[in-house]
Amino acid sequence: MEPGDPVSEPGPEAEGPPSPDLMAAPPPADIRPTYPPTIDPALDAAIARDLRRGRRVALVTWLIALFHGALGFVAIHQAGLFAEVDRSLATTPQIEGYGAGFLVLRVALIGAIVVGAALAYRWLRAAVVTAETLAGFGAIEGGSRSESPSGSGLPRRTLRDLGILFRPAGATEIRSIWDVRVGGGRRRATGAAVAIVLAAVVGLAGAVASAVAGDAEAARFARWLTGIDAGLWIVGTLLLGAVAADVAWRIAVAGRAVGHYAPLVDAPGRTLVRLAPALLLFVGLLPIAAAAPALQDIPCLATSLHCAKVVVPVEHGGPAVQPVIDIVYGVHRAAGAAHGTLVVAVGGPGGSGLASADWQIDSFDPRLVQTYDIVFWDQRGVGRSDGHDCPVAGGIYSAVVANDTTARAFVDACLREADTGSSGLGRYSTRQAAEDLESIRARLGVAKFALYGESYGTELAQVYAAAHPDRLSALILDGSVDLTLTANQFWAAAARSFDATLKATFDDCGQDYLCRRDISDPAAAYDRLLERLGRKPEVISYRDVTGQMGDHRLEGPLLQRAVAALMYEPSGRALVLRAVASAAAGDDVPIARLADLFGPGIGGAVSTFAYHAVLCADYRVSPTADTSDFAAVVRAGRTSGALTTRTGDVYFSQLPCLYWPDQPTADVRPAPLTDQPEPIFVLGATLDPITPIEMGRAIAARARDGYLIESSGGPHVTFGRGHDCVDRPIVDFLVDGTLPTWRTIHCSDVVASPYIAVHPIMASGYTDALDAMHSTEDELFADPLFSLTRGQSGLTIGCRYGGFVTVDSTDVKDEFGFEGCEFASGMPLDGTGTYDPGANHLELDLTFPDGDLHYTSDTLRHVTGTFRDESVDQGG
Repeated sequence: MEPGDPVSEPGPEAEGPPSPDLMAAPPPADIRPTYPPTIDPALDAAIARDLRRGRRVALVTWLIALFHGALGFVAIHQAGLFAEVDRSLATTPQIEGYGAGFLVLRVALIGAIVVGAALAYRWLRAAVVTAETLAGFGAIEGGSRSESPSGSGLPRRTLRDLGILFRPAGATEIRSIWDVRVGGGRRRATGAAVAIVLAAVVGLAGAVASAVAGDAEAARFARWLTGIDAGLWIVGTLLLGAVAADVAWRIAVAGRAVGHYAPLVDAPGRTLVRLAPALLLFVGLLPIAAAAPALQDIPCLATSLHCAKVVVPVEHGGPAVQPVIDIVYGVHRAAGAAHGTLVVAVGGPGGSGLASADWQIDSFDPRLVQTYDIVFWDQRGVGRSDGHDCPVAGGIYSAVVANDTTARAFVDACLREADTGSSGLGRYSTRQAAEDLESIRARLGVAKFALYGESYGTELAQVYAAAHPDRLSALILDGSVDLTLTANQFWAAAARSFDATLKATFDDCGQDYLCRRDISDPAAAYDRLLERLGRKPEVISYRDVTGQMGDHRLEGPLLQRAVAALMYEPSGRALVLRAVASAAAGDDVPIARLADLFGPGIGGAVSTFAYHAVLCADYRVSPTADTSDFAAVVRAGRTSGALTTRTGDVYFSQLPCLYWPDQPTADVRPAPLTDQPEPIFVLGATLDPITPIEMGRAIAARARDGYLIESSGGPHVTFGRGHDCVDRPIVDFLVDGTLPTWRTIHCSDVVASPYIAVHPIMASGYTDALDAMHSTEDELFADPLFSLTRGQSGLTIGCRYGGFVTVDSTDVKDEFGFEGCEFASGMPLDGTGTYDPGANHLELDLTFPDGDLHYTSDTLRHVTGTFRDESVDQGG
């Protein structure tokens, strides 16, 4: 039956007669309704039709409410994602991905609304006619018609007459369970209308807020508005469903009042019962949808860190909608209530803060670790933060002479290997990385923090301090770079400083009896070695870390890079002296091992790509308008005296930047830090090769509240190495707030670690067991892998003539496993050993073809057992 059809003609949708069960037991005659005198089949069918359609409309409102709830969950989840988004962003690809799902849900919602509206329109037009008929019999209040529905038909009604559906209806006198009377529904309908209007207004506000949002906070607010709007739409839609059910029930009870069948199941129940389950479910799930990602949600390489991420724009200061980068950071929590936060900016550039966190934390003063939250992160382009690398290209470049041709070829190869493309590389600049740090600070909710930078990290720290001076409680610069210097000035100073450190290393040999005995003039021996390799590279055979024999090419460029890399540490300088002494005695294996291990330049802990990407984004290398003016760079190097030193190749470290895409357009350097509100601690060593002490002195002298902690001799970075003179002033200020009494503090350090003598390489060269075991001890501790990575577990040391030694380290001792290790030819060693660095005590239990020895070494050395089939008990 279509809307407006005469009720006297049953429509095609008319239902059959009531069920046999109900018809089998009619109510007693004395309580049956007395009007109308006969049952009109057409009216009976119209009532059944309108009840059925009303149920459908109510059901569709549940579906619409479900879609609104799903949209709300998506919006609130997007708002939760904004918790890890930099404040300058308005969206991210991940959030937009959820937006695609949001769009699908919205299309489905619109479809459901269209279907529901069509069903409601069709239903209401017919229901008004039915209600008018029932009103004519007095079953709906206000009725005035008296003609029978079986007549020629009722006039067609419009939506203007909907009011009749909300009038009181039913029996005028309650005489039995068949008689039901219900009040008017205007208040419920008005409530639904108000909820719908309010939802529409809030939805419009959310749409406008989303359209104009220019940062994460505004976008998050817009998402919350959308989520709240979803809740309002749930209320409004369910209220509409309640109104539909109420109208259907009013028709049902009116029909019952005139003797027509209408099941009691159409009773709508209380509105609160309809609303409560949906709203409770929606509100209960909101915290889950809105929850910000927890710190431990991101797996962290460092075992002592809790890691998370912050989503930052590719270009800080750029548009609010742009590509993004995930910056991963980790926090080592204080043992108790945190006194403050210390952020560590590691060196490189290209070093991973997360990878170095564990050993750095172990090196810090316990007072600092116990009272400070300590933060590490991977800078953009490194490790977990959109990391890229080109180790193969870097290894090839390290083995050749640096010039315009090789540098250009390296850049092309590196960009291909790193798979970054050749545009947009300015995103790796220190300025952008400093803003990433600000994003981390905001994500952590820390108002102020202490910033410690080491080596390149001092560049990042100074850039951050200049941009956000109000965010720092202290600035600590260790191995400081003077940012006011141009690229040519910096690398010329570094080349001269490397040369000075190498000269001091050679001179220090004369202060050590064992070194002086092995080689009287290490500088001359080194020059002769370079001259020999310059004429013709050599191939040296020795066992690698797996114990396998192999040929290794020894070339001048690799050797020079290895020597430069070993100048950073006193222990590395001692290794150079020992290798030069061995080469002077005709044994090139030690120097070849150093070239193999350290000649490739940038190690595995530093990204070769990020190293160059950062430096080339920060510095304009060419001093002329021609961005690739190689000749001008060479002229500047000669003028500065850098190219006349033994370490002149250090000056050419900057050459790849001549051919790097996206170079700075001008050589404008940052202004010096002169008026920072926080105290600035500058740490440096007089033999720091890469950041000469003069740079640190200049930074400290310019600062309004600057303190210089200067070590004589010493390594490149001095904090956290157990030197109380260096560490105490920093820790005292961070923990207790106590500033040093003096603006300059002088600390003593060494030029090189104690020299380890060269021993015979054949077993026949040892006359007794004590000498043999002393040689084994020295070869173990002189191994460059063990010497420079002390404390690293899972290390394998290849022995010169076969076999290997495994090293497993804990906080308290090193454990050794010897498997056929031949430091000296003809004496393969098997067994175990331990070393306690705190007590400086070594124990070895070793067997070999003609011996079995127990060896101890601390202040004295002692050996017992059998050696060459004879019992021994020696000490000394």
